[in-house]
Amino acid sequence: MPQILRRPVRRLLSILFLLGFTLALWVGHGLPRLGASYAATPAQFVQEGVSLYQTGDYQGAVDRWQTALKAYPPGDSSGDQAIVHENLARAYQLLGKPSAAIDSWAAAEALYRQLSQAPQVGRMLTEQAQIYLSLGQQRRAIALLCLPKTDTAVDDCEPSSALPIAIAASDTLGQVAALGSLGEAYRLQGDYQEAEKLLGQGLGLARDAGYGQFEVPMLNSLGSISSRQAQISFRRAEGVKQTGLEDIADVFFQEAQSYESAAQQSFAAALATAQRQASSIGEFQTLLNFLPIYRRQQATDSILATRQRLGVLIDQLPASREVAYGAIALGRSYQPVGTAFRCVIPGNEAQAKAWLERGAEIAAQISDDRAESFALGELGHLAECQGAFKTAMTLTQQAQVKATQDLGSADSLYLWQWQAGRIYRQQGKAADALAAYHQSIATLDSIRTEILVADQDVQFDFRDTIEPVYRELIDLQLATVSNQQQVASKQNSPPSAATDAAQLEAALVTADSLRLAELQNYFGNDCILSPVAEARVDLLAQSSRTAVISSVVFPDRTALIANIPNQLPKLVWINDSQQLQETVIKFRLGLEDLATEPFDTTIAEQLYRQMISPLEDALQNAKIDTLVFIHDQFLRSVPMAALHDGQQFLVEKYAVATTPALTLTAPSNLQPEDLRALVLGSSQEVRVGSRVFPALPSVPAEIESVVSQLPGSKALLDNDFSESGLRQALQADRFPILHFATHGLFSPDPEDNFIITGQGEKVTFGQLESFIRSSTPGNQQVDLVMLTACETAIGDDRATLGLAGVAIRAGARSAIASLWQADDRTTAQITQDFYQFLKDPSLNKAQALQQAQIRAIHRGASVLPGMWAPLVLVGNWL
Repeated sequence: MPQILRRPVRRLLSILFLLGFTLALWVGHGLPRLGASYAATPAQFVQEGVSLYQTGDYQGAVDRWQTALKAYPPGDSSGDQAIVHENLARAYQLLGKPSAAIDSWAAAEALYRQLSQAPQVGRMLTEQAQIYLSLGQQRRAIALLCLPKTDTAVDDCEPSSALPIAIAASDTLGQVAALGSLGEAYRLQGDYQEAEKLLGQGLGLARDAGYGQFEVPMLNSLGSISSRQAQISFRRAEGVKQTGLEDIADVFFQEAQSYESAAQQSFAAALATAQRQASSIGEFQTLLNFLPIYRRQQATDSILATRQRLGVLIDQLPASREVAYGAIALGRSYQPVGTAFRCVIPGNEAQAKAWLERGAEIAAQISDDRAESFALGELGHLAECQGAFKTAMTLTQQAQVKATQDLGSADSLYLWQWQAGRIYRQQGKAADALAAYHQSIATLDSIRTEILVADQDVQFDFRDTIEPVYRELIDLQLATVSNQQQVASKQNSPPSAATDAAQLEAALVTADSLRLAELQNYFGNDCILSPVAEARVDLLAQSSRTAVISSVVFPDRTALIANIPNQLPKLVWINDSQQLQETVIKFRLGLEDLATEPFDTTIAEQLYRQMISPLEDALQNAKIDTLVFIHDQFLRSVPMAALHDGQQFLVEKYAVATTPALTLTAPSNLQPEDLRALVLGSSQEVRVGSRVFPALPSVPAEIESVVSQLPGSKALLDNDFSESGLRQALQADRFPILHFATHGLFSPDPEDNFIITGQGEKVTFGQLESFIRSSTPGNQQVDLVMLTACETAIGDDRATLGLAGVAIRAGARSAIASLWQADDRTTAQITQDFYQFLKDPSLNKAQALQQAQIRAIHRGASVLPGMWAPLVLVGNWL
């Protein structure tokens, strides 16, 4: 074909740009396209497709381009077809069809490989990674962009991934795109330090090379990191403030303001750049990021101006999924700040409705079922809030239909099933409500891993749009159970008792699913949980003298459900959850105060009366000797062993353990012949970052006592205890017990759950799990991890999730950990006594810890139970 005829076709193939659906879809912002050479018929179809695309008829464009591909001669593998596949991918993305888009990018990649065009191969990998990011599959995206050769070497990538391909080909544009996408992937994973590094590198390279089209999305991603960190700190400040620790709350509040200021600076730079470049889509993205900050700051003028400008841009921009979602976000911005699925602030209903309807209109125009599902669902929620239940149900059902038409919309389908349940419940249709809630939970369970690990931002949405589904279903299931339910034998129970028992059992199953969802959300995609349904039955069958007590916290009251062998489940209600939380915090802080003697048991007795006394007769009748608690929210921070009946502590009457969920508790138990330990400790003062961890002078004696009692054990103390030393010791031999006598921390962020080596290194529990799994012969599980000098941040329920899941995260069947740092001499003595009792084959782990704590009480520690109470058994108690 003569060169003069190729140029118009090349321009047609080069004008399509990926606008992006998230804050950082990099590659489509201006990547150059290869030339094209067509026979007349393919070129004609391509031309028609481009024209349709420009008018917003993306499906029409897809049809023409598919026809163009079929019109190429058999065996043709020119770059022309690759470009058509690229444009198909963009159209599919605008149509909300990510799977088809991935297939098209992959087809383009394959053709470029045949043509040995390495730069284009790298760019196609980056494009595919972007879609995986939009689907919440960060690990897969990272594997395409920069697959690390080791678990820890982010900078050392496999040469077949996008970034090294771009570097090897001296493709600066490809490098910028890969760095930006990789930074976004790590941001979504919650690795903000790595994300900031990569985004900074990409931004600097883009500026040096003159690729200004990347600046706005990169600046937006950097701003989003700071905004997310501000959210975390604001929530921590609120949580700590509830405990009365005003000074600590102020520190978190100041930290939050600092992060928010950094976010505003990044967004301001992005906005100025977008306006200078006349990038309407960049300005649109940035203003959407600014709006929540203005709302939190109650900056009325800025809120009004931002909404007005967003409205203008929505009218100006071509219809796309991003614009549809922007209109929906604008409609939702009239709800209270920092929440989801709350009713619009009174007086703003008309504005909210107008923007939600606009979002639905745009979504329908581009045939985007997913976006239309969200718009219709939000309109249904608005009607629900106004009490227009018939309209609300109609819109909600329409949203469900649209969600089912998009195979990737299960994460919206569960929302509208939940919404239908709420509407039915408000109409007094209990049976229909239960059915709708069960449908929502079933949908959630089917996508549990994907939605709960998709994006670290979901950790906040979890509290608003996932957790309530479970809690409201449990509330429904308990609604028909009598508050004064009496324990009856299974053989002689009346029909009503059997019905109550069935409802209670159903509530326990739902609560177990909630615990699983909480932990999966907390750990993210670094720890995919695998529940074992049979574990619940196996554990209860092995524990004929064990009662399992589960708690569920509701806004107005708290439920306790007790499973007692050979009895029907028993329900106890504690009124006023807020008052209970305040009591629990006072109890915990009182225990931690080791300067006040003797300990005042008043609050310990109050909690005993609320949580144990209503069950006392049933426990005694069943001759129970062990209590296992599956606690909820703030109750996870309670050392139950220190509750007091007025005469003695709870641990003097029962062995006590806690577990996050029975289906996550391995049923097998430790054998006496397996009592060998790898014992590691740090006795010296250690500085980690800006924090100084004090010396633990009793650690050498603690380690010596463990080694002397457990033959075949190995010890690493102080400088000998390093990350590499830990890994090498685990590789050299199998140890059923890992004993850490060193500082550690459980925090709201799982990345900040760690122990400290004798050389001042931080080892996260995720790293510990990887060491165990990669080193233990035959993948034999560690039975017990002992952590004697840890502390758990108070005032944030997420911090207690770290403690609740410590055994799971460390790859062990069970763990004994401290809720706070106690006197290390007392801890060392309790540890010595524990291992002595553990060698008795008639005692399980819970009973061995019980006897060790009773011995501490008899030695005089009853004066200050805070010296022995922080040690709690988590996981398998047998």
